[in-house]
Amino acid sequence: MESKALPGSIPISIDALYPLSFEAAAPVAGPAAHVRDPAIRLVVDFFQKKGLRSLKREDREETWYQDWIDYQARHGLYAGLLSPKRYSNRGSHFSMARLTRFGEVLSYFGPAHAYSLQVSFLGLFPILMSANETLKKEAIVKLENGGLFAFAVSEQAHGSDLFANEFAVTPVGDSSGVASGSKYYIGNVNAASMITILGRKGSSRAAGRSKRAPFIFLALRPKETPAFQNLQKIRTLGFRSAFVGGFDIKDHPLPESDVISRDREAWEAMFTTVNLGKFFLGFGSIGICEHAFVEALAHMRRRELYGKSVLDMAHIRNATAMAFTRLTAMKFFAYRALDYLQIAGEEDRRFLLFHAVQKAKVSTEGVKVMALLAECIGARAFESDTYFESALREVPMIPVLEGSTHINFAQTAQFISNYFADVEEDVPFPESLSRRDDDPGENPYWLEAGDRNVKTVRFACHSTAYRPLHAVANVRLFVRQLRAFGAFVADAVPSLNISGDAGLQIGVGKCLATIAYAQLVAENCIVAGAAPPVISLIFHGLVEDLSAEVLRLMAMLPTGVAARALLRQVVRVPRTAAADFESVCALLLTRFEGNEGN
Repeated sequence: MESKALPGSIPISIDALYPLSFEAAAPVAGPAAHVRDPAIRLVVDFFQKKGLRSLKREDREETWYQDWIDYQARHGLYAGLLSPKRYSNRGSHFSMARLTRFGEVLSYFGPAHAYSLQVSFLGLFPILMSANETLKKEAIVKLENGGLFAFAVSEQAHGSDLFANEFAVTPVGDSSGVASGSKYYIGNVNAASMITILGRKGSSRAAGRSKRAPFIFLALRPKETPAFQNLQKIRTLGFRSAFVGGFDIKDHPLPESDVISRDREAWEAMFTTVNLGKFFLGFGSIGICEHAFVEALAHMRRRELYGKSVLDMAHIRNATAMAFTRLTAMKFFAYRALDYLQIAGEEDRRFLLFHAVQKAKVSTEGVKVMALLAECIGARAFESDTYFESALREVPMIPVLEGSTHINFAQTAQFISNYFADVEEDVPFPESLSRRDDDPGENPYWLEAGDRNVKTVRFACHSTAYRPLHAVANVRLFVRQLRAFGAFVADAVPSLNISGDAGLQIGVGKCLATIAYAQLVAENCIVAGAAPPVISLIFHGLVEDLSAEVLRLMAMLPTGVAARALLRQVVRVPRTAAADFESVCALLLTRFEGNEGN
């Protein structure tokens, strides 16, 4: 950990914190920080050669991208990202920084392709967290031979209700038992060399009825297992060339050597894996929005209406500027949250809050970015030969199908007392990885089932993040909102039954998510040396967002209660000069000059 001061100097590579373009014609300066990585250069080369037309054909025909799977296997791309140093036979190591950048770029070109990496992480991680050394070594050998993994937790009848899980391992004699059941909505299931399956010990009927039935994680090799049956593809609105499916297991003899973990260890492994895996989805949303932005802007440059350029229309310029700054804020938050993950340990678990916010907030911000851009390009947004059309389908799927936003907003609400508590002076701000040219390496804590007790998480003083930005009117306005909401937390929250009212808990969580999001965005505004007009528009959106969430929360409370009056003080209107919109629009037009998109 570093000292409490936020970073000061601004190296050139910080430019990669802003929205990027990876188009062949004239990539902007920012991607240099990404494409220094040979693995990312290989991604760019593959997709630029393959071309958008081929990708759209795969999407329409729902064709599995075996060419990409073979390519990544030949170059060891997934293995180079996911293999821990201790088990790698190729000298690789597991780097969160590389994985997130890679995920951003892979999603920029092929969101469905990125899904195969996302699911492989989920399937591999419970094995790496286990005490089964033999299985760990086997899994890494399969990974380094180009294999994919799958993560089979959900079931069609139960969705995210894992306590209702009916996949069962029935004890038989002295063996670990016989596994039977069905799993649904499982990625990579058509090609996985190994599937990590969450089940319950006991008969399927008993397991589904009892919350006390112990959990068990088991490894299954579908190509070697006759019990693997009834594979089916589930057709989805987006990510259509990926394979999401269901399958049945009938009477599979489970040897002890294929047990990954049991009981509490299995439950903790599941939560840790999901928390980390879903965190990475935010970077996927960023990559999709970046490509959609580049394509939309290229169209607007060419488009004329009523005898003038579309970009000469004030409302289009303003909407484009807001899309750019909302996308910038997504990147600022996500890469700052990564800094907190890098330093995570028993004494610093702030990432638990910021990961919940990432899962709930970053991907929903992506939906807002796409909506703004769609307003700007109109019918072009729905033409099937564009990247944009698929992005419109795929971006909303991330928070709805993968992020479980209501769960993550409820988790966020649990931190509210600690976040607004009197902080201790020795809580530091983490180093910015965006300033480093070297790889920070592995953190052993990632492979541990860490403490998830929110009551013992300490936070630094959040107001510190805004002090260097005080000259910007919208930042000052947001700080006033923050103070007013703090009064609501101190005077009203203790008397509200937040934990007993799911709607209220989610409403409070949405407010706190916006506040925590703003804090990390502000921290990276400083790191990136963001221009005042950019900061002004970012906080224009944040003032609006917090006001909207507070109004929704007020509507849940009875008329006349004191909490309503306290919340009313939070509602504000942004104070943004017209010149700020013009400055940001001029900046982004210069930034993406020469990038024609598709």
